[in-house]
Amino acid sequence: MAANMARRRSASASGFVWLVSCLMVSSVCGDYPHLGQIFRGRYGEQMQKMQDLKGSVLRRGSVSLAASSVATSPQPGSPSPRVYLVTSYGADPTGNTDSIDALTSAIADAVRAPGDGVLMEGITNLGGARISLEGGDYLISRPLRFPAAGVGNIMIHGGTLRASDDFPIDGYLIDLSAPSSSKSSSSYNFEYVTFRDLMLDSNYRGGGILVPNSLRTSIDNCYIARFTSNGILVQGGHETYIRNSFLGQHITTGADPGERNFSGTAINLMGNDNAVTDVVIFSAAVGIMVSGQANVITGVHCYNKATGFG
Repeated sequence: MAANMARRRSASASGFVWLVSCLMVSSVCGDYPHLGQIFRGRYGEQMQKMQDLKGSVLRRGSVSLAASSVATSPQPGSPSPRVYLVTSYGADPTGNTDSIDALTSAIADAVRAPGDGVLMEGITNLGGARISLEGGDYLISRPLRFPAAGVGNIMIHGGTLRASDDFPIDGYLIDLSAPSSSKSSSSYNFEYVTFRDLMLDSNYRGGGILVPNSLRTSIDNCYIARFTSNGILVQGGHETYIRNSFLGQHITTGADPGERNFSGTAINLMGNDNAVTDVVIFSAAVGIMVSGQANVITGVHCYNKATGFG
């Protein structure tokens, strides 16, 4: 930046000197014609010198910029970013075809990547790997699960997951259950898994997110709708944090003629030390069910869904 400013100041100064020289030569040649030839000769020499200097400065600037460009280019063999774009695995962002296999493949690659040490004992730190849904709408025919337990520090974000018409009615769109083949030595399934900026449409078939026996799960800025069981079910584990989210079985703003028949539970906390903050629950038979201890609930707005009118 400093070098560019210096070059601009040099160019401005050169232009000013050239303009003053032209005015001086013009004045002298007009008042003393017999001196015109002398000044024109000297002026020509000065102009040639300035042109040579300008060319030299520009050449040095080009070399400097080229060197800077090379220096900031990624070096061969450097680690690639841990961002996994699901469309590169064949996921359909239009929601017309089933994308569950592609989404599962993206998660599998993230889980298999080399870790950065451990979090809790037995939990591999994936270094902040991100599964990007790229703003797409993805149809899935079965729950989205991790292929292995015992991993953490990973995020799924930025898109919509929608249950297909043949999705299991007792399933959850996102399920953090440990696979039966898992060999993790940790007492928890996962740690520090984040779900952010997601729209989850259960299509009236099952629930939204199941978080069993996991540690420090974060559900942030999610919209979970059309569930029949639970929007979010937390079973055991520790410190699930749900914030800045909207949940409702039916998408409505109140005074719905069918609201007395709404069912399901928006958030079900069957564990200890969880937090629900700044959440709106706009339709469900039960807003928040708490059966654990030391849970914190703040800034939650539940619509009043009357089941009878007197």
